[in-house]
Formats: sequence, structure tokens, C-alpha cells
Amino acid sequence: MQRHTGIAPLLGTPVSRRVVLQGTAVAGAAAFLAACGGGSGESPAGSGGSGGSGELNWANWPGYIDYLDDGVTSPTLTEFTEKTGIAVNYSEEIESNEDFVATINPQLEAGLDTGWDMITLTDYMAARLIERDWIEVIDPAKVPNAVANLIESYKGRPWDPEQAHHYPHQTFADGVGYNRVSTGQDLTTSAEMFLPQFSGKVTMINAYQDTFSQIGLMLRDQGEISNVPAEFTNEDGDKIFAYLKPFVDDGFIRAFQGNEYIQEFGSGDTWVSIVWSGDLANSGGADDVFAYPTEGLVASTDNLMIPKGAVNPDGAMAMIDFLYDVAIAARLSAGIKYISPVFGAAEAIKDIDPALAENPLLFPPADVVARTYEYPAYDDEKDAYFQDLIDQLMGA
Repeated sequence: MQRHTGIAPLLGTPVSRRVVLQGTAVAGAAAFLAACGGGSGESPAGSGGSGGSGELNWANWPGYIDYLDDGVTSPTLTEFTEKTGIAVNYSEEIESNEDFVATINPQLEAGLDTGWDMITLTDYMAARLIERDWIEVIDPAKVPNAVANLIESYKGRPWDPEQAHHYPHQTFADGVGYNRVSTGQDLTTSAEMFLPQFSGKVTMINAYQDTFSQIGLMLRDQGEISNVPAEFTNEDGDKIFAYLKPFVDDGFIRAFQGNEYIQEFGSGDTWVSIVWSGDLANSGGADDVFAYPTEGLVASTDNLMIPKGAVNPDGAMAMIDFLYDVAIAARLSAGIKYISPVFGAAEAIKDIDPALAENPLLFPPADVVARTYEYPAYDDEKDAYFQDLIDQLMGA
């Protein structure tokens, strides 16, 4: 699952988006910080389940829906179908923003059905598709729960200020994941990923926004870089590249990948990795652990959208509205261990299981909030520069 690499080759001629993308990064971090404390917003609306018909084809990331122990049945999807009569063809199709958009890019350019009624993309990619006019308008009358229950801090993003084209799905953070048995110790910093005994068992995320942010914050903590990720210069990128290159050359870093790391933790091929916050909790083993690095982290949000040409946009809007029912949102967030954008969900989660009130994935403590930084969202020129650096590391 690669959320965050350069988009220009997929979307044709690059255009300058500095203001839009900076607004994306700021909004993502602000949403994370506010969500950590439960947020603020309108009073919750009533139960969800807008009308609809037919089938809903939804492309999402792994780890973003609740499953029972059989790994097949989702209480959320089952209840949605029972309430609306809409069958859901749910697919964990998105391993990378870029790779997924590449599969639907020709249809979007031609104004044709992509095969999906709803897709889930990260802030920066959501902004770019909306800018291209490739996303359908959401009728507020058909998503009353979403209108009423979206936490205030998620509203007014520069790339969709009127909430016309998207609603947030979940907020995530980057951090260090490790298997406690394999490592024989707990890890609290990114620097500990590079302990000699972990050689050949370390993976990085295959996106510069994640890997370069985390390693850059480590180097900043060591006094090698002065900027934070949203303000990294090309020279900062060069320093991060220079740090990582020897570990790539000698095989210490075994791979750059998305959340394939979940399977690799299970097989023992990976002991340590930069990971997204909820993955190991909802899909990993009992000894797989997520840690917020002491030197800092970045956060962002994945968003629900309807691609242009969708066959069943009403079904997609029915699902968006359903997911913004407070009880549904709370159950989902409690199950997948990501932060909900729904007002009231934080308190409802505590009612589901009081112990979850102490879960740092759902309720990051104050010290974590204090060291959370804006997600990098660069203009086209810097994006291309950083993309080239990570491509070199990955051998692309």
C-alpha cells in the first residue's frame, strides 16, 4: 500500500498546486490533532442508511473495514445491505494511490465508468482528482449524517472547501512497527530500526512522503536537518538519501513496499518497518507492535469519493451517510484502530469497550499530539525531485 508518491506522470501535464497542496497538508495534520481529542462539530444526526438500489462497487485500502474472525464477514457491510438493500462488492484494491489511479486514469480522462462507485484516496490525491474534475458532486440532501456529524476540523479544506466532492474516511499516522519476539526488545525511535542485529529484516514504505518524513525527522533529532517534513528542501532530501543508500546497497533494508509488510511480519521476513498506525493492530499478530517515534511523526487522512461516470452514485452516497452514523462509525473505528472523523464516535467507542479509551491508536496521548507534523505536499518540481530520490533507492 503506497499512499503518497508523485502523480504528474499519471495525470498528464503538471500544474502548479503549491497553495492547494500546502492546504492539504495543514488540514490533514489539524484533523489528526483535533480528532485525537474527540473534535468538535454539529450534534450527531439520527441513524444512517439513505435509500439506494443495485450494487455498490467500493475500492478501499486493506485494513479499513471490520471483519469477524472468519476474515470474510463485515458487520458494517452486512448491516448496510440489510438497511438499504444495496449489495456491496468490497475490494481491498488500493495498495498505492498512484498505482490505483493508473488503473482508472484512461476511463477518467474519457469520462467513462471506472468500474467503481466509490474510491478511498489520501488527501493529496483526492485534491488532485477533484482539481481535474474527475470526482462527482455529493448531494448534501442524500448524506445528512455526514453533513451533521463531520468533525469541524476536517471542514473547509482548500481543495474542497464546501465538502462538495469528498468526506473523510479515516485518519492515520506513520510510525515504527516491529515484532517484539523477533527484535527481542521494544523500539521507540526510528534510529533503532537500524540496529545491526536487524540487518536484512527491515523494510521502508515505498513512498517518499512516508519514508523520507520519518527518516528526516530522525536526522532532525540528530541535528543533521533543521526543517520539518512539510518544509524539507532538496538538500534535506539529499541528506536522507545519503543516509539510506548504504543500507540499501548492503541489503540491510530488504525492500520498499506498501502494507505487504503485514504478511511479511507474519512470515518473519520483516521484523521492523515504517508502518501506518492501525495496520498491525487490526491485521498483525499478537507480537506485532506499533510505536509513535519519539522524534516525531506525520499524519494524513483517506477520503471517500465517487469517481466521474460511476454507475451507482446514489449507492455510494448511501454508504457515506451510513458510515457517518455515530454508532456505525464508532464500531468501525474500534475494530480497525484508526481515528474516525465522525463527531461523537470517540465517546461512543468508549461505550463499546471502556478499555479502548486507553488505546493510543484511537486516542493518541498529549506528547504524541505535540510531536505530530504536517504531511508533506510539495509543488510539482519538488515532488519530482523527491520521487527521483526514492526511485533510485528502489531501483526503479
